[in-house]
Amino acid sequence: MLESKPFDPFGWESARSLYHLLRKHRPDIVHLHFVNMLSLDVLVAFLHPGTKLIFTEHASGVEKKRTMLKHCLLKAGKRIFSSLIDQVIAPSNYVNTRLVGEGVRASKVITVYNGINVGSFRHAPTAENIHTKYGIKPGDFIVASISLLIPEKGIGDLIEAAALVLKQGRRVSFIHVGDGPCEAEYRNRTRQLGIDKSFIFAGLLNSWDIASILHQSDAFTSPPTWGEAFGLAIHEAMAVGKPLIVTDVGAIEEAVEDGKNGLVIPPHDVHALTAAIMVLYDNPERCSEMGKESLKRSENFTMQRWVDETMEIYSRI
Repeated sequence: MLESKPFDPFGWESARSLYHLLRKHRPDIVHLHFVNMLSLDVLVAFLHPGTKLIFTEHASGVEKKRTMLKHCLLKAGKRIFSSLIDQVIAPSNYVNTRLVGEGVRASKVITVYNGINVGSFRHAPTAENIHTKYGIKPGDFIVASISLLIPEKGIGDLIEAAALVLKQGRRVSFIHVGDGPCEAEYRNRTRQLGIDKSFIFAGLLNSWDIASILHQSDAFTSPPTWGEAFGLAIHEAMAVGKPLIVTDVGAIEEAVEDGKNGLVIPPHDVHALTAAIMVLYDNPERCSEMGKESLKRSENFTMQRWVDETMEIYSRI
């Protein structure tokens, strides 16, 4: 059975809807996702008798300027509200450490890596030839990326790096999956740089089409500048055996080891990103070996493993 409620962590209507759902179904466990820990939903779930409360923190880390007073108040609030929760789940060790630093009791937090359907991506049929669909020249080295088009995902840096790579005479095409508020700005920048034929914006796509693009690409890049909580697209690219170019932020290095299954560079470093792309372009054997290592490491992030570990927590509490 699936029922919905309004999504507003600080709204009374959202809390009231959750209260009525709890009264109606009387669940043993409430597992909250994508809500703020300092929310009315947490308080309502805690106050419902006989219910155990699990909270998964999915947010990526963003540096925010706060006064010392506000920092202390937020830390105190998280310590208080986390005491109402039976188990806090972090999707990576990076998030685990961040939560403890923010005031959550270490004894409350456990890391359960997110999972992806590895088999679905690995064995997905090729939907369409992306050379034909997107006008990519035969023989081009294809670099794929997947993300929301916002500054924190680093796609602006990738566009600048793409221009430098092409200026060096490399035959590379870039294809990005996803949309977002910066799409018009980024499209305009590719036109200004004269690379709009080589930097393709594919828009939002379903899982089958994404898997098809990943299979037909030669490498995958994700250059975010914020503390990535997990990096789902990175793991999808690993599942199809692609070498990766990533930045050393957040949880990314828990999946990608520099020189093993990819190249890890600093954030905001366009020249390092340019050099990494050219390293993979110029070294097809190294590219292939890194892809094989990605394939092997993807087995650590399966959906079944995530389900098993989550169910173990349900049983324990």
